[in-house]
Amino acid sequence: MYSLRKTEWLSGVVLLGSVLVFAALLVRVGWLQTHTTRATMRELRSEHTIVTHLMARRASIYTSDSTLIAGSVRVYSFYADPGYIFDPKGTLNALPSNEVPKAERVMVRAIAPLLGQSASHLTAKLHGQLYYPNGQLRRFLWLKRGVKQNFYRRVEAVHHELEHRAVEALRHHHPNLADIYYHALDGVGFKRSTRRVYPLGSFAGQVIGFANSNRGLQGLEGQLNSLLVGRNGRVVYAKEATERALWIEKRGYKPPSDGMKVWLTLNTTMQGVAERALDKACKYFKAHSGAAVLMNPFNGDILAMANYPPLNPNDYQAAPEKFRRNRAVTDPYEPGSCFKPFNVGWALQHHIVTLQTVFNCHHGRWRDPTGRLIKDVDGHGFLTVENILVYSSNIGMTHVGWRMGIPRLYAGVRAFGFGQMTGSILPGESPGMVRPEDQWTKGTETSASFGYGIGVTTLQLARAFCVFANGGYLPTPQIIKAVEVKSGDIQPWTQIAGPQPMKKVLSRHVCREMIGAMEQVMERGTGQYCLSQVYQLYGKTGTANLAIAGQDGYHKHEYNATFVEGGPVPNPRLICVVSVNQPDPKLGHYGGTVAGPECTKIMVNALQYLQVPPDQSPATDPWWGKEKQLWAESGLSH
Repeated sequence: MYSLRKTEWLSGVVLLGSVLVFAALLVRVGWLQTHTTRATMRELRSEHTIVTHLMARRASIYTSDSTLIAGSVRVYSFYADPGYIFDPKGTLNALPSNEVPKAERVMVRAIAPLLGQSASHLTAKLHGQLYYPNGQLRRFLWLKRGVKQNFYRRVEAVHHELEHRAVEALRHHHPNLADIYYHALDGVGFKRSTRRVYPLGSFAGQVIGFANSNRGLQGLEGQLNSLLVGRNGRVVYAKEATERALWIEKRGYKPPSDGMKVWLTLNTTMQGVAERALDKACKYFKAHSGAAVLMNPFNGDILAMANYPPLNPNDYQAAPEKFRRNRAVTDPYEPGSCFKPFNVGWALQHHIVTLQTVFNCHHGRWRDPTGRLIKDVDGHGFLTVENILVYSSNIGMTHVGWRMGIPRLYAGVRAFGFGQMTGSILPGESPGMVRPEDQWTKGTETSASFGYGIGVTTLQLARAFCVFANGGYLPTPQIIKAVEVKSGDIQPWTQIAGPQPMKKVLSRHVCREMIGAMEQVMERGTGQYCLSQVYQLYGKTGTANLAIAGQDGYHKHEYNATFVEGGPVPNPRLICVVSVNQPDPKLGHYGGTVAGPECTKIMVNALQYLQVPPDQSPATDPWWGKEKQLWAESGLSH
């Protein structure tokens, strides 16, 4: 009886104790529910979970003919976990404490040769980095970053060899030794990342820009970063005390979404031609810099955009900051005489003059109504407006400008897109420099008549010159051709961004008149050195003195030489502009000799690439066979 009562009493005590413990747990749970902060919950959750980020792949950039110009390659970085390898407290490593040093020695002997180090040196390095300066145990240490695929394979081979040894040890009844081999490399591993590469080197370097593994830093890499970068994914694991993953948490997997591939309007062949031609002109004339743009005048596609000096995005740190920018859109300059066709076209459009209107050009020296002296390189007497363009008379253009007046002249400058953004989305684009109309003086009126007192970019010049080729419309320059919005779904950029506006500037009749006048520039005017034996082209030269920074004046022997060109006649297909900044004046400085010949080479090669039939022959071209002679006389026999 006593034994039964004692049993019942003990059972009651146990039951009561269990109830009290359960009640205490409920109270504790309730307290945690109401008193635990979000920070504490995050800390508790982090102790029992592992979050692995799945990196999205940065999308590639291609030319319009699908040549890869920017892509990402996978790279590996080798790391160690010193805290796990040595496990000073015996709480991290999967092996018993007495076997941890043995596994560390196996790991060091296997890995050190791959790192080009001795086993003792690697051991000392890991021991020396076991703790942070504040005494905290170090759980991560880079051993080698950005390793090649071959190194990754060699480490994998070592891992397989140790696994094989573990199997052999088990076969010979040595389970402890098998555990050592099996877990020897648990404390080292790889982190995968990507590196941005540019397989064509300096091809369109300033246009493309450059990026690191995660973010675009300059050029289109930076401008299109939101399209290219994608969205990272993640996997959330439940973990045990030794950091080993047990299972994936519910709703713990989110796949990465790679970036969108982009196709540019640049054509591989035409871009290469433009870069070689610009490089040749700038080197021959020892110029400081240069830019070239080739455009389709009907849809605004930029088929080539070259800069000198070139930039190799694979090694952009080696280039000075000033040579990393895309000068074709960032650097405005006074265009000089290549601006004259826009003023003449505007005057024709508004019936201010005709091509047969005659002005006195005073044999090269004349003072405008304000007393300012205007000079021409070659002196002429009375010239028609057409011949004012052909011989590039500043005096004649001043007459045209003054006859238009400031309001109409300013309206024409704005109508051709100067002083405003082109809408190209190219990063760093300058709107140029055009003063507000209320700040124009009579001096501005004179200067703007022949391309001074305003600043334009090479892209703005090419865009404005498209007006003559396409029948009078100002297009929006396009640099993006298409985007892969999702796998296999490639959409034209115009479908994504919407149709681009084209503003009417001139009538088709005026455009035809202007093309005819500029043909004469090539045949008997300042563009004679730019003739083609293959196509009938039209264009305009431009030579401008460089302004002295911070002063009201110009350098006497520092120039910007420009040539702008279209063709073929009568149905233009392409527009090209070449601008050479600060050529050596001892070698040449006029637009017709410095920039023009290479501009024509770009045009001819591009038209031949497009399989445009030639329209010249000895019977139709009065200058047939004289091109080399003219180049030789000007020092351009190269």
